[in-house]
Amino acid sequence: MVVEEKAAVELASIAEWNEHHLDEDLTERDLLGWLPELGVAIAVHGDDVDDVADHYRYLLEERVAECTGGAVMVADVMLLCEGDNEWLHFVRNGESVWWRVEHESDDYVDQAAVAEQINDLDPGGDDPRRFYQLRPAKKEPCHDDVYVLASPEQARALHDEFGLDFYGLESTGARRGESPTDLLDRWLAEMDAELDSWCVRFRPGGSSFDFSVESLDALERLVLDRFADWAAVQAAADDPFVVGAVRYLGETLIRSGSSHWAYPDGRYARHPLVQSNTPPAFRTVVEPLNKLSHLAEDREPGILGMSIEELRRAVDEYTTALRALESIHRPSASRTSRSEPSLPTRSGSRSTSLDSSSEVDGSASRRT
Repeated sequence: MVVEEKAAVELASIAEWNEHHLDEDLTERDLLGWLPELGVAIAVHGDDVDDVADHYRYLLEERVAECTGGAVMVADVMLLCEGDNEWLHFVRNGESVWWRVEHESDDYVDQAAVAEQINDLDPGGDDPRRFYQLRPAKKEPCHDDVYVLASPEQARALHDEFGLDFYGLESTGARRGESPTDLLDRWLAEMDAELDSWCVRFRPGGSSFDFSVESLDALERLVLDRFADWAAVQAAADDPFVVGAVRYLGETLIRSGSSHWAYPDGRYARHPLVQSNTPPAFRTVVEPLNKLSHLAEDREPGILGMSIEELRRAVDEYTTALRALESIHRPSASRTSRSEPSLPTRSGSRSTSLDSSSEVDGSASRRT
């Protein structure tokens, strides 16, 4: 994790100011303080800072580059506010990244937001390292959050050798069975044929399943006639009617705009999901199976159609944030050469991976 020469220099520096305590056993607090000094971790300040926007710039533009050895380069960090909403925007290796943040004071970093979105700073590609948040044995008020850049094997070794505990270390094993990409490809490849068959089998007389918002009323009646509550739908999740209803609801949401199919990477789901055409900071995810279950439980007509507005609100918020960013960039002619994210479209692409951080461009292709 650290080249021998750098380790020797840093350890000598530590010994210089800590010479009277060299024979003492290492404490967790010692390790948490030294890992950033060794260049293998970053610390997100928990106490007050002089200016929160400046601290984000220092953390992302300087500390991340140093820790990753230049594998991740961050530039143009900006804290944007619009009404009650706050976002952090920056450019990571040439790509636009958004974080949702919230501050009760300009003196404190939003540590929770960093924890939720830190993996946007992982090197990626063939580099196996990622940022693991250390889980302290004892939490203290205003403590710094420390993130160690390590491969899964290195994080496991730090745990076994020094007793360091990391959030998420237990979930780094390989996923069994089909990958999310394979599952989604198969789901989409079968879409048209499965929907045609489902409509022929289950469409009631006089109803038109044309993927319009109005057609969801007929779908709701079918669901309410068949299921008494949430549990009944969940128990029938693999039955032909429910699988087809999931497909039909998802396709209707997508054809109404602002969303696409996705499959969650890293967690179990019975069927693919629908998510908004936005970066993760603005993302709304609709689980069609759960929406059908919610309808059966509450028995209130109109629940399925409400999902369209949920997805559109996510796109509208992203559009607002983009305009706030553009209002800052517009006066500077020198910035016109930089490729900025474009305003999102409401015509939905069919699919993407749920862990993708890129915006969906609204094309008609099934795979972005």
